[in-house]
Amino acid sequence: MLIVIGIALTSALLLLSVRVGTRSSLPVAVFSGLAAFFLLGPSFGLAPLMGWAAVYQMERGAGFGNVVAGALLPVGVFCLWLVFLSDNPQVLQERFDLVSEQFQSLGLEMDPQVMEAMIHLVLRVQPSVEFISLLLSFLLAFRLAFLLAPRFGLPFPEAPPMMLWRPWEELIWITIGALALSLLGVSWLADLALNAVVVMSVIYAAQGLAVLRFFFSAPRRAESVGAAFLYRAPTATGLGSYWVGLCRTVGYVV
Repeated sequence: MLIVIGIALTSALLLLSVRVGTRSSLPVAVFSGLAAFFLLGPSFGLAPLMGWAAVYQMERGAGFGNVVAGALLPVGVFCLWLVFLSDNPQVLQERFDLVSEQFQSLGLEMDPQVMEAMIHLVLRVQPSVEFISLLLSFLLAFRLAFLLAPRFGLPFPEAPPMMLWRPWEELIWITIGALALSLLGVSWLADLALNAVVVMSVIYAAQGLAVLRFFFSAPRRAESVGAAFLYRAPTATGLGSYWVGLCRTVGYVV
């Protein structure tokens, strides 16, 4: 139910900003974001800002990829803040007490050390989970705004079909940088690297599904047979696509 509220908030700000412009809708985005922050939680406070930031990019003629990137900019700042909180002893103790109370109310018992390790792991990957969930909610809100725009007589661009999705090839460097950061032995850098790898793995999987859908949508293509044989998993397909782009970037002809 709460995720529906987040999608509705983002869609409402998308439509409002398209109608009146981002300059006029900025106060509404700020006040509604603050209200959602205090009433529903920090992640819901980002929903109106995501809608406003997306239209801000659209007003400047940005493509769909840049629109999504602009909408996720406040989300990235929020997730970075969560990374720093993951090693906070006070936050860890609060989560430990909350989960302990929930287990006790259910009549379940768990080793305190096992529970503490589980809570710490959840806190480590929480930024990536928040990022992915907010990304998904934005895509759904964008689609909802596109369906509702004709009812209000508003021009609203349609997102490209999934088979045409292609994230930037330069994103491969985020994965490479994350793997490098994980080797430095610094706690918060290791958490940052872990979350970056999780997010990029989901993006690669989506890219792989898009590639497979493209090939299966045209069964007469000769390449589709080789692609279906070569790429067995969506994530591997996405990584293969990015590896080709990386080779071209560094000058290796494939």
